Amino acid sequence: MSKFLGIRFVAFIICGLFVASPMQAHLRFDSLLIELDHVIANEKEYKSRKENYLEKLKEQLRNQNLSRESRYSIYQSLAGEYETFICDSAIVYANRALYEAAELKNTSWMNDSRIQLARGEAKAGMFSKTLDILNSIDRTQLNRHQLIDYYKTYIDVYIYMIEYNDGYDLADLIAKKVVCQDSLIQIVDTTSFEYVTRYGFRCIETGDLAGAERILLSYFPKVKPDTKECAGITSILSFLYEQKGDSEKEKEYLAISAISDIKASVKENISLRALAFILFNNDVDIDRANRYIKKSLDDANFYNARLRNIQTAKILPIIDKAYQLDREKQQNRLRFLLIIVSLLSIVLLIAILLVVKQMKKLARAKQHIEEINARLNELNTVLQDVNKQLKQSNLSLAESNHIKELFISSFLEICTQYIEKLDAFKGTVNRKVKAGQVADILKLTSKTENSALELKELYANFDHAFLNIYPTFVEEFNTLLRIEERYPVMSDKSLNQELRVFALIKLGIKDINKIAVFLHYTPRTVYNYRSKIKSKALNTDEDFEEKVKLLCSDSF
Repeated sequence: MSKFLGIRFVAFIICGLFVASPMQAHLRFDSLLIELDHVIANEKEYKSRKENYLEKLKEQLRNQNLSRESRYSIYQSLAGEYETFICDSAIVYANRALYEAAELKNTSWMNDSRIQLARGEAKAGMFSKTLDILNSIDRTQLNRHQLIDYYKTYIDVYIYMIEYNDGYDLADLIAKKVVCQDSLIQIVDTTSFEYVTRYGFRCIETGDLAGAERILLSYFPKVKPDTKECAGITSILSFLYEQKGDSEKEKEYLAISAISDIKASVKENISLRALAFILFNNDVDIDRANRYIKKSLDDANFYNARLRNIQTAKILPIIDKAYQLDREKQQNRLRFLLIIVSLLSIVLLIAILLVVKQMKKLARAKQHIEEINARLNELNTVLQDVNKQLKQSNLSLAESNHIKELFISSFLEICTQYIEKLDAFKGTVNRKVKAGQVADILKLTSKTENSALELKELYANFDHAFLNIYPTFVEEFNTLLRIEERYPVMSDKSLNQELRVFALIKLGIKDINKIAVFLHYTPRTVYNYRSKIKSKALNTDEDFEEKVKLLCSDSF
């Protein structure tokens, strides 16, 4: 990650993390998503950097005079580098390192290689094999550093088994994980990254969220950006804020973790998958969620670990289906708008033709009247009385014609302005359709402030009409609720959001999607309102909605 992002991390933690308004938090998350998109677009650069480093290590192995000790060291380095890059390769090089250590009869190196191999097998989903390798290690022969890696590997394999959940005894796995976790915490340096992350995670599990937040945030500025360590600690911070119910910080730290994963070429990028699922669940950005989950699946396939493939593959169809439906809806909306614009253009063209035709008729009528006036002037001497009447008629007709001309002029001006606006709008839409700028068209046709006013007026009209039909609805509805949960009767004949949902149910509309469309809510919001009110009922085990339908039966 760039130096700029590193400075920004510290600024977030020290200056703005606890005092930012919800709007600032939202803007910060949006900026992180933009940066994440940029990092994904430039992923090849980071991947190439990783591959070049791996190739340099492999190049050293081509030296025929390389000692076994050096060969072992390079194999161990390759296994460690491939551990979060390509799972299969990590296992291959761990086995080679183990072979070299065995040939050298170096027990300590053999233990290092076995632990490294166990980590690779665990990530590959070979849990039984992992446990067999770990169980074969004599713990009394391990030094402090090896013992730390030993416990870390045990913890990781138990976590993977819990996530995989293939008929395992979860309670037993959790208990074993806790034992290993506590053992690890006892032997690591209390100022180390390993202690902070493991102890912080343990605090979260035990419910000490304040303690976890304190230790993790105090250490966070010490972590170097663009590293696996940065991805790890921000992932734990995201989990912490998920437990605290702070969704904005949860998403922010997931985004930072995903950025660090990609820049560090970590293909086991759990954070990106989790972020995609949150964006999908909250209906925030289905298009972005779809891109992120597909990126996660590509990385999982590249990494070639069974567990991550399965986890990502389960989510992908759900998000992809929603994405396709959303795209189809956008295309249908665009087609509908084009049809409407075309029809309006045709109607306006017909109106113009009719106006032109009418103007010609009026011109001919005016000419005819002028001819009659000329003839009447010739007979003026003998028909003065008639002429006066005709003059009066001519004056009235002229005034009428003048008024008509004014109306026609105004109408033509309005029509002309409307045609110009429609032509401009149609031209803009056509250009953006040809350019494939669907997002711009959606922005162009999105609701304005007038839409909010119209929606407010819709609610007011609905409330007024409904309460005119069922004036006692709120009072009778309150009889179904506990006393402390009842709603006040508004003097302005209005309903709140929750009562409006049940007003529609009273009218016979029970389908959540139909209610959501009518009220401009999401189906999840409608479902939450229904559940919330049902929880307030006097008898929650009875059919609450059927009782609502029977309310106000004596109103007619």
